[in-house]
This record gives sequence, C-alpha cells and structure tokens, in this order.
Amino acid sequence: MSVTVEFLSLPNVVKMVGSKTITIDFSNQTVEELILQVTEKYGSKVRQFLLDENGKLDMMLKVLHNREEWIRADRMQKPLEDGDHVTIMLLAAGG
Repeated sequence: MSVTVEFLSLPNVVKMVGSKTITIDFSNQTVEELILQVTEKYGSKVRQFLLDENGKLDMMLKVLHNREEWIRADRMQKPLEDGDHVTIMLLAAGG
C-alpha cells in the first residue's frame, strides 16, 4: 500500500528527506510501524529528530491521520490503509 507522509515545522527533516511530503510504499500496518520505516529509509539523523532514546515518537511531535484525527502516543498502533495521509509535526508553544 502507499501512504503519504507530510512533515510540518520540521525543516531539518524536510532537508534530509528532500521534500515536505513523501510517499512510502508501506507493507506494515500501523502508524508506529510507518514512522519506524521512515527512520530506517532515511537514516539515523532523521531517527534522531523523530524518535526518543527509547525508539518512540519524540514527545514534542504530534501525528495527524488523514488531516482529521490526532493520534495520541497510546494510539500509535492505529492501523493504516492504502492512500492514507499521515502528518508529523512539531507543535511549538510561545507567546
């Protein structure tokens, strides 16, 4: 299946993968597996930006599924389908 991954507010990752949006031929099933596949495909520097020391999504990042549903850390096992769109973004606070 094919899944689109978009990176928002992550300019270093965009530079490393070569685009703000990539399409991954994805043979696994979950959001977590997709993120791991992205880090395997694009290397250790991308991994350092996306994952913490335990190999989980960095707590400063948020995931949006099909531009509608926020995926919490405890829901990373959510199944994906062909054509899905996953946005990984850095949420910044300030004022």
